[in-house]
Amino acid sequence: MPMLVEHEHAIVYRQPKLPLPLRLFSLVLGLGIGIVIPIPFLIHADWGTPSPTLLLAGLCIAAPVVLGSFFVLLSFTSSTELRLNPATGCAVRIMRGPFLKRHETYPLSALTPPTLIMKDSEDGRYPVLRLRLPRWPVVEMSDFSGRAEAEAWQERIASVLAKA
Repeated sequence: MPMLVEHEHAIVYRQPKLPLPLRLFSLVLGLGIGIVIPIPFLIHADWGTPSPTLLLAGLCIAAPVVLGSFFVLLSFTSSTELRLNPATGCAVRIMRGPFLKRHETYPLSALTPPTLIMKDSEDGRYPVLRLRLPRWPVVEMSDFSGRAEAEAWQERIASVLAKA
């Protein structure tokens, strides 16, 4: 499924979900880090241990639990969508996560046209459209077959923003 499409006269950008194998790996890694690493510290720590050592054991228990929780949450994340709709004059960003779904709405007049940059990778240079939102740092769109396609989408988005 393409990440950047025109749908009912609106431009829709979707960030894809993580692939299922990567999500499963993230879940197993998070559970392993959050449960297995703290076990030796829990087994060997007791209240008779001096305070600095007990504090260090507490940190060695808390840090893997926090890191493991991050990986578990990462395995349940979903996609993010940005919809530029000239009919309503609004840009809507929908962020879905494991526990909440957040909608942010911006007027199209508050957005500036995207800039085209070329990034380096192991496979060579590839185009990225960078669109700055008012309350969000930046949206980077990078699923293009080449620079010409990226420039065409840049012009389409700029024309939608110019009409607002």
